[in-house]
Amino acid sequence: MSLLYGGPMSQLRRNGESTVYGQTARHWARLAGACLLCFGVLAVSGCHAGTGCAPGEDCECHDEDECYLGCNGDGCNQYCHNLVHCGGVCGDDCDFSCHDMSECSSSCGVDCKVDCNNVDACGVLCDDHCDVSCSNASRCGAAVGPNSTVRCDHISTCEIECHGDCRVECRDVGRCDVECLDGSGPTECANGDKACGGC
Repeated sequence: MSLLYGGPMSQLRRNGESTVYGQTARHWARLAGACLLCFGVLAVSGCHAGTGCAPGEDCECHDEDECYLGCNGDGCNQYCHNLVHCGGVCGDDCDFSCHDMSECSSSCGVDCKVDCNNVDACGVLCDDHCDVSCSNASRCGAAVGPNSTVRCDHISTCEIECHGDCRVECRDVGRCDVECLDGSGPTECANGDKACGGC
């Protein structure tokens, strides 16, 4: 179930305050504040005037100042490039890709794939079975659900919150921080990856 529609990770508001999965939200959001763009765009128009992206449709924004993509359901393919800001919101089974911009962000449900490349900051919120890739960026921050994988490559700062078992691969990263929200510390795997749960 999608984190935006009542799923187990949908604690976006508590006691009247907007949060991102609890106490570490402020720290994470400072590094990947771009993701906060997502929460104001649940009813945005997307690529086509008056509608969001349709499931299975390639929905693209480029060469503008900013763009926010919605999705009418699950299974949307969202693509942003050569912008200042871009954000995408989707249900389950979505693809989001961005490159060559200042900030991009994605918020989606389960079985999502997110790829950020050549950006200043990338922020991701996703639920179970999420596949996140950040490369050639200053900052990458993600809060992911169980059984998710995150790859950071050529990043100044990579900061990940795992809500369940996850695996984080950091290559050529200035700082790679992984927090397991079950209270345990991340496991250092033999190949250098960090994991919440077993390697």
